[in-house]
Amino acid sequence: MKQLLALILLLGLSACGALNPAASPSPVTVKTATQQPAQATTNLNELQPDFLYLAAQKAMAEGNREMALELLTALISKEPQAINPHMQLVNLMMQSGRVDEAELHIAQMLADKAVADEQRQQLQLAQMRIFIARDQPQLALQKLETFLKDHPADDTARTMQASILGGLGRLDDALASIKSGIKQHESPGLRMLQAQLLIKKGELAAAKTSLLRMRKLMPDNDTAVLMLSGLAAQQKDEEQAERLLRTFLDDHPGAIRISQALATFLIEKKRLAEAILVYRNAVEHAGSEPETLRPLGMLYFQHKDYEQAAQTFRKLLELQPEDGNRFYLAASLEALEQRPEAKSIYEKIRPGSEMHIQAQIRLAAIDVQEDKLDQAEARMLAILKEKPQQLDAHLLLSTLRLNRKQYKLMLDETEPLLKLKKLPPQLLFNRAVAFEHFKNYAQIESTLNRVLTHSPQYTEALNFLGYTYAEQGIELDKAEALILRALQLKPNDGYYLDSLAWVYYQSGNYEKAVKTQAQAIKQVGDDSVIHEHYGDMLWRHGDTEAARAAWQKALELKSEHPHLIEQKMHDGLPAIKP
Repeated sequence: MKQLLALILLLGLSACGALNPAASPSPVTVKTATQQPAQATTNLNELQPDFLYLAAQKAMAEGNREMALELLTALISKEPQAINPHMQLVNLMMQSGRVDEAELHIAQMLADKAVADEQRQQLQLAQMRIFIARDQPQLALQKLETFLKDHPADDTARTMQASILGGLGRLDDALASIKSGIKQHESPGLRMLQAQLLIKKGELAAAKTSLLRMRKLMPDNDTAVLMLSGLAAQQKDEEQAERLLRTFLDDHPGAIRISQALATFLIEKKRLAEAILVYRNAVEHAGSEPETLRPLGMLYFQHKDYEQAAQTFRKLLELQPEDGNRFYLAASLEALEQRPEAKSIYEKIRPGSEMHIQAQIRLAAIDVQEDKLDQAEARMLAILKEKPQQLDAHLLLSTLRLNRKQYKLMLDETEPLLKLKKLPPQLLFNRAVAFEHFKNYAQIESTLNRVLTHSPQYTEALNFLGYTYAEQGIELDKAEALILRALQLKPNDGYYLDSLAWVYYQSGNYEKAVKTQAQAIKQVGDDSVIHEHYGDMLWRHGDTEAARAAWQKALELKSEHPHLIEQKMHDGLPAIKP
């Protein structure tokens, strides 16, 4: 309730600031709203009213509420009859949570009988917002009912009344209030609120009628189009939802919100290329603004068009020199293998920035590629000292540990993470690889099953688990099914074919094993293990010369156990025990 009423309050107060300064016959006595040091007050009081007013507007535009409050207070002390600064001051007090001061200020102004009727009405509405801020909707409704008897065509009061009623769940009363207001004066705001309440009631056809009336009243306004498109999507009429947005863009190519809505719709439908075109057109017609350049750059990046992504983020960085833009420019350059420039940009991302850790991880990844493993390790350890559960850093560090064959250290470092419900699949997979070094098949199986529970299409895990069964000569039917699932997702993968051939080998189906392994070698011809496996299969199939040739090839490819292969070449494989 408080959240809804606060929203009404802020929306209403922003309208009050639009009043023009007006003089009243007698000054209004106002107590200073903010306590200031004597020197600061003296300095402000020396300034001319026009300067104070302009300075206050600038402070508000920059979001400096405290400065704006001081300037407006000084201005009011000089020209207490100017109503606009009074209303802006009340607005700022409310936004700052200083409701008591705002209430006192309004009461003092209302006490002046010389205040003009129009100004008095605005003050009364502001007073009602005080009740809303104090979570006193019933009192606000009583005051609004009295107010609307004298001013039935006041849109602001009518909107406040209907909004409060809607927030209280009295939808029929809220709609009745709007209907009365429309009879007095049909406005786009009332029609929009009417549509929102009707949607909340589930009366979608009536809501559509209200929105069409709103469009007729304001044909160039995009809000009704956005709501109509959303309504069509809610009714599963996606073609109509898209057509409404595109038709409006044809007539208003610079409509940013419509472009954003259409692009979002297309992204949800995985139509990234079309979404890119929408944002490119938005940039062309609305100019190079951050609100269009950033999503365009992100779309290029997701679409792996890194050249265009880099160009877009360069432009964006000129307009907004922020670390987020720096990161994605660097990431695009890294993808284009322009590492020196990517590194220099990553290094400019400041400590404490939201993107600093990700930048350090990318720098560490580049360090690994450049064989600067100690530097990469130092970066990751520094991150994990600050954030012990930073999973991206753990993932890269675990990969580094595997490359250095530090299997036990990697398992020890990642063990505390297992209590987390969801871990990166690759991190768990890396743990399975470490367990394989120790031939701990039980841990390999449980770890890979955990991966597949959350990521059933993780092909590396499917293949690894199937090969683990085959290596032990167990669950061979299950192993075959797992590896075939992986091959369905990544057809003709040489390593997966090697695993499948090994299942056939362990099953005694040597002919099928040889045929499958020959396909694996066509895909991966430079792996010593695959050639060694091929030699084993050929030997069992009875082709001993071809087997020795395959083993020789494994030796040439620098097998990790050359003595074992040399023994095979000399003695062959031992006979299979019956």
